[in-house]
Amino acid sequence: MDSASKQTEQRFKGIPASQGIAIGNAFVIRTEAFVFSNEHIEPERIPNEIARFHTALESSAAELQQIIAIAEKEASHVAPILETYLLILTDETASDSIRRRIQRGFYSAESAVMQEFDAQKQFFTLAKDPILRERAVELDHVRDRLLNGLRNRSVSHAEAENTIIVAPSITPTDLMLYNQVGALAFVTEVGGIASHASILARSLSMPAVIGVRNIAHTIHTDDLLIIDGNAGLIIINPKPDTLAKYQKRKLDTEENKRKLGKLVTEKSVTLDGHSVHLLANVDSIEDVTNAQDAGAEGIGLIRSEYLIIQRQHFPTEDEQLAWYNEIAERMYPNHVTLRAFDVGSDKYAEGLPHEDNPALGVRGIRFLLHRKDIFKLQIKAILCASKHRNVRLMLPMIATIDELIETKEFIEKCKSSLRKSNIPFDERMPLGMMIETPAAALMALNFAPHVDFFSIGTNDLTQYTLAADRTNEYVAGIFDPFHPAVLRLMKTAIDAAKASSIPVGICGEIAGHAAATELLIGLGVDELSVTPPLLLELKKRIRKTDFLKAQTLATMALRANSGSEVRKILANRKKK
Repeated sequence: MDSASKQTEQRFKGIPASQGIAIGNAFVIRTEAFVFSNEHIEPERIPNEIARFHTALESSAAELQQIIAIAEKEASHVAPILETYLLILTDETASDSIRRRIQRGFYSAESAVMQEFDAQKQFFTLAKDPILRERAVELDHVRDRLLNGLRNRSVSHAEAENTIIVAPSITPTDLMLYNQVGALAFVTEVGGIASHASILARSLSMPAVIGVRNIAHTIHTDDLLIIDGNAGLIIINPKPDTLAKYQKRKLDTEENKRKLGKLVTEKSVTLDGHSVHLLANVDSIEDVTNAQDAGAEGIGLIRSEYLIIQRQHFPTEDEQLAWYNEIAERMYPNHVTLRAFDVGSDKYAEGLPHEDNPALGVRGIRFLLHRKDIFKLQIKAILCASKHRNVRLMLPMIATIDELIETKEFIEKCKSSLRKSNIPFDERMPLGMMIETPAAALMALNFAPHVDFFSIGTNDLTQYTLAADRTNEYVAGIFDPFHPAVLRLMKTAIDAAKASSIPVGICGEIAGHAAATELLIGLGVDELSVTPPLLLELKKRIRKTDFLKAQTLATMALRANSGSEVRKILANRKKK
């Protein structure tokens, strides 16, 4: 700590590739670039060069097989990732091409390998899809392994024990070996959150931050580092108070995991094996971290209007993109559901007309279609963030087919604009809609062919079904999400989703209600989305539920005459 306190604390922001906090000294790897000329060799050297190539190929393949064997014991689900490298390495077509380059072109084995892999990766390098471009990096890794074999070079992994690896890039095979000797985390200059190294790091619970330009030349071996894999933050030579803060955070996280035990990693399934996906409702970046700590399978609802409330103005496209990107990167590969601005004059006044009854006025999709200048910025920002392939867009307050069709046409125009500018996005980004009006529930079978998923907002659905504002103390007793009228509308929407083979979830408050879990499972929902603190208790209840019995319970509730009768049915079931 003394040596660290004498130096200036530096902070760098990268992409959070694998969550967690690591504190330790740096182990910097500055890879030496391979420089080979394409000068021709003498004909008599050809047999020797071919033999050298075969030796390097065999030794590299043997080493990979050993690492795969380690992975199968320690992280069996990631062994296929490493097998991909072995397939690239031992591809017979590529090997034949390299041999021909040596024989017919009179090139050295190194030059032939370089030429072949450069030719292969050209397709990936020029691809618009960032995931395909990442494959080019992986070809480089296999090529470098071969070149190391040809030059009899090897990396000493043992030196990395209890350190944080800092390198321009890292291969999954090296990462596996670094993890085996006890490396704490890694930082790289390149890489994507969909890269095999990032996937492997998440599987090994190894904190990682990637995409930090020139970081291997900024950090020196033995520098004290803090790696915050939740925020994508690297702190070099932290001040004593910074170090103390992160040490406490690290201890708190470990203690929290210890208390939660195995429940975080247990599957969200009923006693009879019926899966229910558990998602989180979030309003902030901090909520995302809490959701991850609680084992959320994704984000079921991001209330994007909180950006407006926080800033007190409609955010620019860049402001929105920065926020959406950070959430998508943190949650990758789990999906995140961004709900378009759901504002009305009850939530935010700027640009909205004064209304005596805003709940029945210009809010949600009505406002967005009225202010397409604002809606366009948001759609483009969400589309740009969708390049990560884990973003879903959800539309609020849809009541008519016309609104949905108009919105989809508008989204297509935004996509066309991005295509013309060669800006990458997910062409197949899922589009969903909220079921929060009786009209949407009753017409769900008509809406389903136009969307990829439903999410039932029980708060508003209850309000509109029972004509009772939940914030109005005079009708608070009427507002009841357990009312059979609300349950029947929910069931109508759920059945429509099933008939159309699209997933349906619930993101309203009833999803986290202790008395509702068995009922909602019985109604047939695929996803339940709640605030992060409720996730583990909800999972515990799901794992104690019998799906077939839950279906019987739901049938009884749907036949009830009142909300109080439904609650009695649920209470009697609990006593048994």
